[in-house]
Amino acid sequence: MKKIVLIIGLLISSVFGEKVTVFAALSTKLAMEEIVAEFKKQNPSDEVEIYFSATGKAFAQFTNGFKYDIFMAADAKYPATIESNGDAISKPVVYALGVVALYSKNKELIKEGMSVLTSDKVKKISIANPKVAPYGVAAVKIMENYGVFDKVSSKVVQGDNIAQSVQFVDSGAADVGLVAFSLIKQSHREDEYKVIDPSKYDPMEQSFVLTKYAKDNKTAHKLGTFITSEYSKGVFSKYGFGVPK
Repeated sequence: MKKIVLIIGLLISSVFGEKVTVFAALSTKLAMEEIVAEFKKQNPSDEVEIYFSATGKAFAQFTNGFKYDIFMAADAKYPATIESNGDAISKPVVYALGVVALYSKNKELIKEGMSVLTSDKVKKISIANPKVAPYGVAAVKIMENYGVFDKVSSKVVQGDNIAQSVQFVDSGAADVGLVAFSLIKQSHREDEYKVIDPSKYDPMEQSFVLTKYAKDNKTAHKLGTFITSEYSKGVFSKYGFGVPK
């Protein structure tokens, strides 16, 4: 009887597929929605449940027991920590290189570049919270390397995540922002942003791991492979990410 139940269970699994639970950094939201849609088109019996938030918040959830099968961070640090803690079944894999842009709805401000941050024209500068968002860490580093952080720190407003830092600019709550290029490249005019010199911040090797919860999840393994496919590289590039070799 047990053998019959097991066979039925395997048949159901093969017909209906499996569910994979994914955390993905908010900087990847537009790209990952497109990638997951294509994955599901190719694997219609599989289910993908994806959560977007700041990487630090998701890491806290994971360490408190939230069962992410795939953890896609906005940096390399958190996946490396998951691995070193013994909570990963794969090595960290770099899936994209994060790019930061200066962004404003006022194209005249963008023309001035980073020097505009110290101008009286700019009252509020939007960044993501560096305590939980790698893009926030990069934004602080950029301002320090341009030698303006001490002069403009009182103007800085922090979003809970990188998407909110874009929303602050969109709504007029901030004049400019240092944001993820991936969230504005496809939806905003070229005169509304300027890509920041990548030498002004530490390389953002956005990485993922398959966690211990993915051990017996074939869909998680399939999706992990798909995230590094040529198709996915093309999507990440389309949204402004650098593509690892």
